[in-house]
Amino acid sequence: MSYVRTPLLLAASASALIAAAGSGHAQAPGDEVETITVTSSALLVQRDSVTGSVDVLDRDTLIRNMAGNIAQSLERLPGVSTTFSGPASGRPVIRGLGSERVRVLINGLDGLDASSSSPDHAVAVDVMGSTGVEVLRGPAAIGFGGGAIGGVVNVFDGRVPETMPETPVFGETYLGATSGNEGREGFVRGGFAWGQLVAQGEYQRREAGAYDIPGFAESARLRAMEEDGHDHDDEDHDHDDDDHDDDHDDHGDEGEEEAFGFAPDTDFVFESGSVGASIVGQWGFAGIGVKRTEADYAIPGHEHGHHEHEDHDEDHDDDHDDDHGDEDHDDHDHGDDEIAPRLVMEQTRTDLRGEIALDGFFNRIRWSLAHANYVHAEIEGDEQTVFDKEGVEGRVELRHGHGGARQGAWGVTGLTQDFEAVGDEAFIEAVTTQDLGLFATERWDYDSWGVEIGARADRRELTAQAANRRFNSISASGALFLRPAQGWFLAGTLSRSERAPSDVEVFANGPHLATQAFEIGNLNLSTEVAWSLEGTARFTGQGGLSAEAAVFYADYDGFIELFPTGAQEDGLPVLEYRQEDATLYGFEARISAPLFALSGFDFTGEASADYVRGEIDGGGNLPRISPMSASLSVTADNGPLSLRGEARLVAEQTDVFTNELPTDGYTLFNADARWRPFDERDVQLIFAVRNITDEEARIHSSFLKDFIPLPGRNVRVALSARF
Repeated sequence: MSYVRTPLLLAASASALIAAAGSGHAQAPGDEVETITVTSSALLVQRDSVTGSVDVLDRDTLIRNMAGNIAQSLERLPGVSTTFSGPASGRPVIRGLGSERVRVLINGLDGLDASSSSPDHAVAVDVMGSTGVEVLRGPAAIGFGGGAIGGVVNVFDGRVPETMPETPVFGETYLGATSGNEGREGFVRGGFAWGQLVAQGEYQRREAGAYDIPGFAESARLRAMEEDGHDHDDEDHDHDDDDHDDDHDDHGDEGEEEAFGFAPDTDFVFESGSVGASIVGQWGFAGIGVKRTEADYAIPGHEHGHHEHEDHDEDHDDDHDDDHGDEDHDDHDHGDDEIAPRLVMEQTRTDLRGEIALDGFFNRIRWSLAHANYVHAEIEGDEQTVFDKEGVEGRVELRHGHGGARQGAWGVTGLTQDFEAVGDEAFIEAVTTQDLGLFATERWDYDSWGVEIGARADRRELTAQAANRRFNSISASGALFLRPAQGWFLAGTLSRSERAPSDVEVFANGPHLATQAFEIGNLNLSTEVAWSLEGTARFTGQGGLSAEAAVFYADYDGFIELFPTGAQEDGLPVLEYRQEDATLYGFEARISAPLFALSGFDFTGEASADYVRGEIDGGGNLPRISPMSASLSVTADNGPLSLRGEARLVAEQTDVFTNELPTDGYTLFNADARWRPFDERDVQLIFAVRNITDEEARIHSSFLKDFIPLPGRNVRVALSARF
């Protein structure tokens, strides 16, 4: 199909949903509408009244949408993509921004892992054991500092109980299996309440082999480039087409056995266990939780760059040419543990959290503190690189709200962490990061209209052998919101955000094969400043009709990015962090409406779309910007049984960065069924099929998009039960 018709298709689909909603069953005026409070915000505001763009996902939704790591499970949300370095690792990308500009939090605090420093480093949190996730975009994330200039993904894991359970003994289990990678996953949680004490423990594990794909692991564009490169390097330059075809066929035969039909080096094992306990009363709660996470996974695409690096060092002599085919063959042999690079990770994390009700102007204080020891080793043959991080982050909030128009929150945050990489591919020296932030947010809501303001001051100090850098930053936002009619909420937000450079952006200096480049930091970087404007509109109608749209524009002064220098180092292109002015703009839209009733089923439709454009003001495009996408889904529900079919359309991306290959568009069809066999027991069976037509799909925001596609057709069966 033609992907330039995507906007027209979305508009037609949305119009059809609205029309169907008008003819569907109406909700009685007295019916209650479910209210959802956004707990990630410093203010306790219902989701339909948040001035920015927010998504709130409960556990049932997470289980139904689960698709591997946290970023993959959130990818169906408008404006959200992933860095996708295989099923084991991937961070969320929000509105074209990722890495340090999107904070992945656990219960409001940093993950304290190494995932933001490299796309092949896994996030130390798993969606399988999460009780909920909130995604804040743009200015809505200002309470978490300038580092969240793109957005926040806040994962709630429930390890520290905050409320009394409904029964003295409680528990939950999840068991699942997937076909496309012979995957198995399981989770169990159990606990008890005794007086004011609530204690619980949990264990989870997921593992899988290399996943199936519908064709070659490498994209057609990359294979064509490699073919042209062999032509160029051939000493004779006069071989005829037949000889070339024969050579290419032989090379293809060697690689096809291993690189066709599955994505090499995508197996993984993740395992974690935790215990937690709290004292809970009318006054609030106070508790502690300890979690141990271990992982062992292959790193796809990593060895490809490594052997390319070796190729350059061999001066292309005849002996090297003879060995090249053998190296390629071995590279794709996912069964050879001595060649396939692996990452072995472990983290021990301790959380202290609590909340106390107070008398006075500030009527509630909430605090949290996390400490983590994190280490992982990247192992390739006899080479090994160890990344070690120890960090502590704390947050204290004082909130006020006495039932009137005004509410607010003031707070302080602090973080200190030591990060070090040692070994053959250590691309950064030892760095200590110290952050301190002060923030305040106030809101006045007069029903038909209101205002919200927020401000934050941050100080960051980066200490390393090469230099000691200090950055002071100020961020602020102001919003005006209106409720012009029943069910309508309109908001406009103007914000100015500053982000201090990260340790990697300042001190990187070495080969980083996850990005296929030799990265060089910049000791002279200054804070990144963004002026942004966002408009949000929501409508909630009778009978379940809801719609939401957001448009945004952000102007960046000193956008920090890796730019090519044109040089090569150790056979890799040299990329240097520097600053350019840039602009990002786009929209997100979603509408959900009841359609009709048939054979005892209530049919509901949903359509969504998102678009982001990233441009460098001096000319050119920002790298890895997600193309326009749209989703259409229909759900049929009769109570015990819920059936859903979905089509996800992603346009091609041709607005690319220097030396970045375009990415083809694709359409994925997914379907799932959820059955609750008992009326009074929370048990559900899930049967899901993703990528039904076995389409080749590559995510443009991934560094590895031309080395591995998304998984092909995959079936998941799962059982979830709670008591």
